[in-house]
Amino acid sequence: MISPHTQSARPTAVRILDEAEVLFAERGYQGTSLAQVADRVGIRGPSLFNHFKSKSELYEAVLQRLLDPFFQVLDELAALPASAQRNQTAVVCMMEHHAAHPRLACLIQQAVLAGDEQLDLLIERWYRPFFSRLPTLMPDPPADAVHGETAASIMAFNSLILGYVTLAPLHRRLLGTEPLSGEAVEQYLGLLRQMTASQAD
Repeated sequence: MISPHTQSARPTAVRILDEAEVLFAERGYQGTSLAQVADRVGIRGPSLFNHFKSKSELYEAVLQRLLDPFFQVLDELAALPASAQRNQTAVVCMMEHHAAHPRLACLIQQAVLAGDEQLDLLIERWYRPFFSRLPTLMPDPPADAVHGETAASIMAFNSLILGYVTLAPLHRRLLGTEPLSGEAVEQYLGLLRQMTASQAD
């Protein structure tokens, strides 16, 4: 647990992003107010506007901090020669990123359930580019990659990864295990590697 002294020593903008990430993941965009974020950070409401001009700007900054490093890794992989190994590495990176940042899956789930402007933002700023990148990580993507069978594969793997993370609390309580532990994630990655290998065949 972070001590109050250590927390207060961290930049205010980072603390705002940390607490906003927690609240947006737990309550969704509409269920979170800037006053709640400021209260969690321990600052006055108006002070928050010194760092973020609006709730929508804060929300976008939270997503950007979570997703931009992920896309950087995918771009680096896409620049490598096509191979089954590269495909498997991409799946591993996707799974490890979501396991390391489980609130991201919750943020996405909240936006999907609400179906509001935040879902549109997520789609246009991140998910449409994300889906367009994935076919380039396949050895011989068909011309209609985003519309045919490849699209089904993309949706399946995305659902398998997000579903695993968002259902982790259920499985943790039901089975008495930690689904996001390194060992459990590695076991799940073994299954995903097998599926990726079969897709490449």
